[in-house]
Amino acid sequence: MENTKAGINQETVELYMPDFQTFLAMEGKEWQQERNQKDAFFEEYFTKYAMDSLDEGVLRELIHILWAFNGWTNKDWLHEQMMLKSGLPTIRSTFKKLLYGAEPLAERFDDMRNNIFMMGAACISEILTHFNHKKYPIWNSRSRKGLSILGVHETHLPKSAQISGRQYEEFCSLVENVRTEIADKHPEFTDLFHLDFFLYYISTHATSEPAPPAGKGTTEDFDHDQTIEQILELGDGLGFDVQKEYNVARGCRVDAIWRSKVANLGTIAYAFEVHRRGSRDSAILNLQRVRRDPSIQKVIVVSISDELLAFREEISSLDESFRKSVGYFNVDDLRRSLESLEQLKDILHTLGLLRVDMHQDS
Repeated sequence: MENTKAGINQETVELYMPDFQTFLAMEGKEWQQERNQKDAFFEEYFTKYAMDSLDEGVLRELIHILWAFNGWTNKDWLHEQMMLKSGLPTIRSTFKKLLYGAEPLAERFDDMRNNIFMMGAACISEILTHFNHKKYPIWNSRSRKGLSILGVHETHLPKSAQISGRQYEEFCSLVENVRTEIADKHPEFTDLFHLDFFLYYISTHATSEPAPPAGKGTTEDFDHDQTIEQILELGDGLGFDVQKEYNVARGCRVDAIWRSKVANLGTIAYAFEVHRRGSRDSAILNLQRVRRDPSIQKVIVVSISDELLAFREEISSLDESFRKSVGYFNVDDLRRSLESLEQLKDILHTLGLLRVDMHQDS
């Protein structure tokens, strides 16, 4: 079976198209209405001149309506942290550069990632897509999975969730080629947002997962900061209060912490240390100091399989109390946990249990 130049398989397109069209005619209408409301929000508050007066209220509403933040329960925490760590002047200027700057897209994309707290690739691409449906596609796990199911080769798709600006530029070209090829038989695919609906539908209705490439079944490397953000998102989605770079004691800090108040038990907490490279001995020493805090029930090492095995071996010779207090979290399991949480929220949204409330001025 021969693939087209963008790598998609037209027979797979035709396999899903009839049910997708039925989806658009039924529950998809609500999705389209929600998209139109978000478009109106961007048209009102993200014009070139409105950027200079963007305020905290607009930023808060943006965080609440973007799909990229759908996994977060406490979106107000995101807003507070964004304001605290980035500041409104930087937020204004960076948004204006992203949407209206003359610099190359890669530079504008990276500038947004680097200067505004918790603005990852999925969020930035969603903002760009609402700004221009024809030019910018959404990058997230759903779009990647949908393209893979359609037959796009693994080597043409970024592996990391937090792609660079250069990778996003390449992704824009790839997705436009896919849209063009689908539009040959289905001219209603006039923009990249319509294609994103199709990719989302495929990713959630596929009967089987695309086979991973040989030798790539587990993560060999990962992004340290991105992993911390994923830990925060998972903890928030599970109902914990979360904090990044938490100081347990003077000179003793962990990458992330989850906290929860439990009746009759007070506050319980779980501390997370992400280890990509460096001395394991110093990391273990830090965890021992963290564990002295009586409110912390567990200290969790987050890394790839080989590193976690090495940590287990080194910790096996330490005292039993500490050994039992240490947990090991594989970055692949972290990613799968977030995907499962996202699937649950998708189901709840379909049932009408999760809604995006758009502010409507009368």
